[in-house]
Amino acid sequence: MSQPTATPADVDASAAKDRHTLSETACDLIVIEHRLRDVRRWTPEAAGAHPDAALSSVATALDALHAEHTHRTTEQEQS
Repeated sequence: MSQPTATPADVDASAAKDRHTLSETACDLIVIEHRLRDVRRWTPEAAGAHPDAALSSVATALDALHAEHTHRTTEQEQS
């Protein structure tokens, strides 16, 4: 069974949706990061490992999201 080929309009629509989704995810992660920083500020030093680990995870996720965005942008520019 053959797969239907995507039209240029389909490809553009998919790319726009991906960019929007990446943007929404980045915004969500930034909000989470700010809230975690607030929590960390009010967390006693002895209990700071949990917020610190969460902040590290958010930073890793933002880095991965940025890399994915860069990769997709590069692919689209080369097309």
